[in-house]
Amino acid sequence: MKTSVAIQCIVLLACMALCTSVGKFIPRCRCVKTSKSVRITLITQLKVHDPRPHCNKREVIVTLKDGSERCLDPESQFTKMLLEKL
Repeated sequence: MKTSVAIQCIVLLACMALCTSVGKFIPRCRCVKTSKSVRITLITQLKVHDPRPHCNKREVIVTLKDGSERCLDPESQFTKMLLEKL
């Protein structure tokens, strides 16, 4: 009886650990849709993700002053100019 309770506790803890870590790693591209440009004065951070095993596209993600993130089209003239300047 004691071992079955211990096994149930272990299974419960494993399920809780799995449920809390699910949202931290998403094995897919982050950018579903992209923008051609954004107002440059609103950009606070720029991140570039090169192609990787779970996403075969280059992704350019900017963080705006309000904390939101926007994906930029890596082929747009605006994005190319932005990457050259930084």
